Amino acid sequence: MPTQQPRYTPAVLKEPANYGVLEQLAGTWVNYNPDNKTTGWGLHTTCLPSPGTNSETIPGKFHFLCQDYKEELTFTLVPGGVRNRGGANEQFSGAVKYEQSIHDLDGNLLHDENGMYLWLSTLYNHPADDESIMTDIGYPELSAGAGSDGPVYVPPYTVSRSGTIPHGSTVLLLGTDSEKKGKPEFPHGTAAWDPNHLAISPSMGLAGTTADTPINLDEPAPPWVHDPSLAERDPSGNRTYTQRILADDHYPYSVRPDLRLRDAIQDQEIKSFVLIEMRTREAGGSEGGLLNTPFVERFARVTEMNLRMWIETVFENGQEVLQLQYEQIQYFEFQFGTDGGTTRWPHIQINTLRKKA
Repeated sequence: MPTQQPRYTPAVLKEPANYGVLEQLAGTWVNYNPDNKTTGWGLHTTCLPSPGTNSETIPGKFHFLCQDYKEELTFTLVPGGVRNRGGANEQFSGAVKYEQSIHDLDGNLLHDENGMYLWLSTLYNHPADDESIMTDIGYPELSAGAGSDGPVYVPPYTVSRSGTIPHGSTVLLLGTDSEKKGKPEFPHGTAAWDPNHLAISPSMGLAGTTADTPINLDEPAPPWVHDPSLAERDPSGNRTYTQRILADDHYPYSVRPDLRLRDAIQDQEIKSFVLIEMRTREAGGSEGGLLNTPFVERFARVTEMNLRMWIETVFENGQEVLQLQYEQIQYFEFQFGTDGGTTRWPHIQINTLRKKA
């Protein structure tokens, strides 16, 4: 933990912005899939309220979508540091605009979004001086040098993202970054049955599994998944409720989408990567948040979003190539459930991208 930040001087205003690890994102990223492999496309899973239902009297029925997609994601560096004045502490954020456009493989628009990432780690100490005291009428409370010994602000996060989603939600995520050697690690077998990354939340019954009976997502789906009589025999069962998710043609990616990220890089030589992890909720301390339009707030309230982003250095054909992978999870939340509790439907997006030539 620093005992003091660098001293602010007017020369700071002429320095170029510090974008940190975000500087690597500058440019336009697209799907790189010359062999038309399944793992080369993006994927989303979405649970949506079924026609005829409403959140008050006929809740809980959902329509499930699982689609491949292609994407164009552009990051633009905003020139100059964005100055935030906090008295004795000043922050100069590195701002990076983003524009995201997602289409299905037939070219139909699925999603469009824009927003901004901020690098939050550039801070300065700005003590009072004779000029500021005179201009701002700081005397007698302030004297020259006041604030030079703190308090020192240590940011709890290194990066933030704000986004505007045309369905009617505005999001602020906060997070941190880390750099690691080698390839990102993803689970295999029963270890992949982790509710934090599944399209089936615990409040949806987890397909009738328990901690001792996870489903191995690297093996064929269990026989009951393709049993057409299940809905008739057990119409209110946990397996029936989520059977269509496991029976989807994209299995196992329809259940755990980030396994497609794992499989996309399994034969690649990745030398190192930067991992950015962001969230809207934090257990204690500062946190981001979500705002929804009245319609979305009432019928499909988005309450939480988590993001993992990997900026990977791939060694390929004798040269290093940057590659971007991400997993984004949102939760639609409803005040219903067989136990009177809250039901959460995950909406997950994943993709593997490279910079457009």
